[in-house]
Amino acid sequence: DVNGDTATGHLVVPYTFPGEVPMVVDFERLHFGEPVRADDGGPDPDPRQLPAIRVDLRDFAFAGRDFGHLKAEFARGTAGMTLNQFTMQHASFTAKGSGSWLVRDKGAECRLEFVADSGDVLGFMEAMLLGSQITGKQGRISANLSWPGAPEISALGRLSGRLEITAKDGELTEVEPGAGRMLGLMSLGHLPRRLALDFGDLTGKGLAYDTMRGTFQLVDGDAYTDNLTLRGSAAEIGIAGRTSLRDRTYDQTAVVTGQLGASLGVAGALAAGPVVGAALLLFSQVFKEPLKGATRGYYRITGSWDDPQVKQIEAQELKDDRQAGTPQAAAPAAEPEGAQQPP
Repeated sequence: DVNGDTATGHLVVPYTFPGEVPMVVDFERLHFGEPVRADDGGPDPDPRQLPAIRVDLRDFAFAGRDFGHLKAEFARGTAGMTLNQFTMQHASFTAKGSGSWLVRDKGAECRLEFVADSGDVLGFMEAMLLGSQITGKQGRISANLSWPGAPEISALGRLSGRLEITAKDGELTEVEPGAGRMLGLMSLGHLPRRLALDFGDLTGKGLAYDTMRGTFQLVDGDAYTDNLTLRGSAAEIGIAGRTSLRDRTYDQTAVVTGQLGASLGVAGALAAGPVVGAALLLFSQVFKEPLKGATRGYYRITGSWDDPQVKQIEAQELKDDRQAGTPQAAAPAAEPEGAQQPP
């Protein structure tokens, strides 16, 4: 029995380890801090030496992230551990999924498949420490991921698979530096601030959107998208390119379209630079639906997550880059099974 500020509950550890008797972790509260792993050059833990585990954590937090009520069942087998099912219940989201941590001929490999639904996108963002720049009345994340090695924080830079996000009826609010950096979402948030696109007269707070969606193909820690789009009554934004989870950098191109008459400030900012029809066609073909705004601006987003560089480019430059196959427009050299390759 454990009773403390960060852990309160009941733990059962089987005498025979691994053995057939499961470990039971039944806690009212369990809060872990930032993970610390000694770089001693030793081998990773062996999942074949772990027992079955039953987990019920009514208040679970890890590295400052609030996961709410977590329930999970791990079964052991000759190749390692199988996560038969897990569920999360939080005030702002629910999630469920499954996974595994198995040892194959080429070494250990982890897989994780999950769906998370939110009725409060801002609450979800804050619970996951992703910042407070995106709000929404409805959101969903679904993923099918894999990576070599153990389930640890550094695995973020080795992820492969597919991830989809959607959100509805929200706003891009003011962006604080370093927040919401994952998967190019900060690219969306930085555009109004960095390019002085003032949507305050239209929304009162930020850029309102009706829908936001994107599909990401992950290859060895690089996330590629060809359809990250935000659509609203004042403007539409589309982003294509790469976000490196390993190096924490961007290499993306964005097109921002505004509606004529919606805002003189928006129209004036977007009209800078010539619009070449061929370049517009090339970029529009990247997206599943054409961007419909009347005035357009093209931007390149590069650099680190903490200090992204946003540069306006001319349509001719966009056309030349796409025809030349620059890195920000190029597809990955390899892709996971069943995934779509970006153009």
